Amino acid sequence: MAQSLSQKATNNFVKGLVTEAAELTFPDGASVDELNCDLRRDGTRRRRLGVEYETGNVLSSYTLSDAEQTATGSWVNVGGNADLEFLVLQKGAILYFYNKGALPYSNQVESNSVNLSSYQQSGSNGADTVKCQFTSIKGNLVVSSPEINTIAIQYSSGTFTVTQVDFEIRDFEFQSNRDAFYTERSTIITDKDRDYDSQNCGWVGDKGAAAYTAYKSANTARPPLTHPWYAGKDSDGDFDQAEWKKVYGGSTLTGNGHYKLDFFTKNRASVSGLSGLTKPTDTEASRFRCAESFSGRVFYAGIDSAENAGTILFSKVVETVDDLGVCHQQNDPTAEYLSDLYATDGGELRIPDAVKIQRLYAYQNSLFVFAENGVWQISGVDGVFRATEFSVNRVTRVGMLQPQTFVEAEGVPFWWSRFGIHTLTTDPVSGQGTEQNLTIPTVQTFWDAIDADAKLKVTAVYDAINKRIYWGYPDKDETVASKLNNFLILDVPLQAFYPWKISDQTSNTDCVVGLAFYSGYGASEVALDVTSNNGADDVVTSNGNDVVSTQISNTNTGDAAIVLICREGSNNKITFGAFTAIDFLDWTNTNYSSFAETGYDFIGDLVTKKNAPYIVTYCRVTETGFTGNENDGYEAIRPSGLKVSAAWDFAEDFGTSQQVYRLKYPVFPNNSNLSDFNYPDDVITSRVKIRGHGRSMRIKYESEQGKDFLLLGWGMVQGRNPRY
Repeated sequence: MAQSLSQKATNNFVKGLVTEAAELTFPDGASVDELNCDLRRDGTRRRRLGVEYETGNVLSSYTLSDAEQTATGSWVNVGGNADLEFLVLQKGAILYFYNKGALPYSNQVESNSVNLSSYQQSGSNGADTVKCQFTSIKGNLVVSSPEINTIAIQYSSGTFTVTQVDFEIRDFEFQSNRDAFYTERSTIITDKDRDYDSQNCGWVGDKGAAAYTAYKSANTARPPLTHPWYAGKDSDGDFDQAEWKKVYGGSTLTGNGHYKLDFFTKNRASVSGLSGLTKPTDTEASRFRCAESFSGRVFYAGIDSAENAGTILFSKVVETVDDLGVCHQQNDPTAEYLSDLYATDGGELRIPDAVKIQRLYAYQNSLFVFAENGVWQISGVDGVFRATEFSVNRVTRVGMLQPQTFVEAEGVPFWWSRFGIHTLTTDPVSGQGTEQNLTIPTVQTFWDAIDADAKLKVTAVYDAINKRIYWGYPDKDETVASKLNNFLILDVPLQAFYPWKISDQTSNTDCVVGLAFYSGYGASEVALDVTSNNGADDVVTSNGNDVVSTQISNTNTGDAAIVLICREGSNNKITFGAFTAIDFLDWTNTNYSSFAETGYDFIGDLVTKKNAPYIVTYCRVTETGFTGNENDGYEAIRPSGLKVSAAWDFAEDFGTSQQVYRLKYPVFPNNSNLSDFNYPDDVITSRVKIRGHGRSMRIKYESEQGKDFLLLGWGMVQGRNPRY
């Protein structure tokens, strides 16, 4: 009997890499393996562009050693200018600032930098040993790291002003034995801790101190800490211990918090004037790992000590830089009048079960806290955070591996844990977050194979124009600490993962050391000479200096792009690049392979053997013109080359590849217009015969060196044998 023939069309090969499907359940449109392909939402697949330096690139004046780490951040609304944005680049212990408002990007570095070593905390391992985190508020940049005291940076006309943030809190910690608070404490017994607690409960100041002295004198004992001294007063408003004793305190504990202390060095002896305290000073050696602006204030977290691992400080609503460290209520909680907590006050909250808080992220009306052992959500009771009312609830027990894996896409957070890649979905009504693992149904096996040390060096960035997340990481045992040559990409609308890899040069290779997103718009400062009389006379100061007016000029920097921060291999200096090379070589001279392998096609049944006499491949014409001249000859710009091969049954090796991008008609250069590639068709259709047979088949498409391809899809004639 003759074979039964059928046809199959594939025109949506963009579901990305899938490693979590078996041979018999593999989804259509996904790949078993692929590398360096650009998946597009119109259903096409194209070869990624090569890595090259930006046009007119400039090398930095500084160098990056193999051991130095890098980190990047964005400083928005710089100096209060909504159109001015800086890229913040940490190189070791130095912060450099690049204005995003002009081209070439690498030539926009500000002349001044910030040395973080000047703000190292006592006992620090070095400001260069940990990557910083950044947040912006009121035109200022807040910089945090476990190895430095948190700082705020202000900018004005090319000048940076750095202020160390001093954190001040109210002391709500009792020092003496709480069981003894509800009764008198004999003055015969020396108990400076009880004296401190009494002062901190309001028995201080002119009238409070006098009341304390009067009570001790009359009773040879310290008063119980069940109610404030002003609970018993005479008609003149002075303390009356007899009246005070008439107030039944029971087991109520009066309010405290009169004293304000430095959060990291709580010097109780100094503020109280008491000697002999059990803990005259209380020092916190760690520093905040992360900071985030939310609800008009800044939140701080990430201390590594056992006592404060779950502590989060939040400032009062920020008006000036001086407010950044005010993390307490304005009114004295022990005051007779005006002791209320205001909604705009600063404060402190604790999540006792949080371990090693890695990142804070503000989304909609909530602040999400990412720790090693889970994620928590801090929300206002009615959707607005207030110091007077908020809620804290645990979203998931899946934590964050390290903070640089975090990225937000369209407001939604994505991060790496020890188990995979995760995101949060929020209920549109309640705003409650729910964790979702993205790798379990897709690329878990691929993710598991990434080296554990490489995962600790992952850096993430989101391309908000093309809606793609890039996670960059190094090879196993890479000796350049900041190098990123592997990329796992998630196309958010497609929900498809796919990998890229940048090829190294044979020696002294250039490399990518950081990632940044440039929106394509920005602003730059322009210095204008001040003149009078319609420009005829130059205006100068009394000592002869030229008067200049600094104004902001809005600029359009071109297409949006993921900007690659690169280290030049021969001198280790920094410059910028991108995936823009249409010669399809990395670093102008190094080939890379682009390929994709389809899943297992059983052509309708699992029993009979089949063959595929023909496959017809559809590619879009990619040539955009010619370069060259009559004497030296012409070459097409952006030529394509695409090869196809097949593997039958479950063989690992593919058969001989065949070229499927074949122009049917010759194209001759137009000397008067070399940008004209006058081919009659927009699509190249090519039919080739596929040899072999079996119960299932896979197809592999792969690139040619130095050539593009844009695969639209393919169709196959499939033959099925009538006998088993």
